[in-house]
Amino acid sequence: MSSPLFLAAVDLDTRACGVIAHAARLSALCQGRLMVVHVVDYPGGYEPDQPRAQPQGAVLQDMVRHARASLMGMILHLDLPTDWIEIQVRTGPRVRTLAELAGACHPRYVLIGRPRWGLLSGIAGLDAALQGCNGGPVLAVSGERGTLGDGLLDRLRHWSGRDRFVPAGPGR
Repeated sequence: MSSPLFLAAVDLDTRACGVIAHAARLSALCQGRLMVVHVVDYPGGYEPDQPRAQPQGAVLQDMVRHARASLMGMILHLDLPTDWIEIQVRTGPRVRTLAELAGACHPRYVLIGRPRWGLLSGIAGLDAALQGCNGGPVLAVSGERGTLGDGLLDRLRHWSGRDRFVPAGPGR
């Protein structure tokens, strides 16, 4: 039996490193492989708005190149072994592209960052699309970089050692 595949679908935001790290831990626990995916959803037509005139499609190519470099930097920053991680940058509508990819590779889980806008997010309807193509269940993780809050009070509590026995809450 082949090793299970875990698909981490990330945006290039502050939560991406946390989602990748969470997916990597889960993949390592299950002795599986990890595929990190970013979907560039650029409809085109905005090229005249750029500071320099660019030919049609050049903006999309630049966005794909930037996304691949950003994902490589995140994976290298997390110091993960690169022999069991695959990076893919796809183009097209997010939900349909992720559903097609998951339907083709049948991951055990599709990990995403918890959407900030709920039903208004760019990945609304991903659960239903994945169920329709047998793409695996979706795990929405917080994507926070650590277990501590970002506030000054949280950092002081950690530095003083006063949070050792505080149970982790939903946002922690």
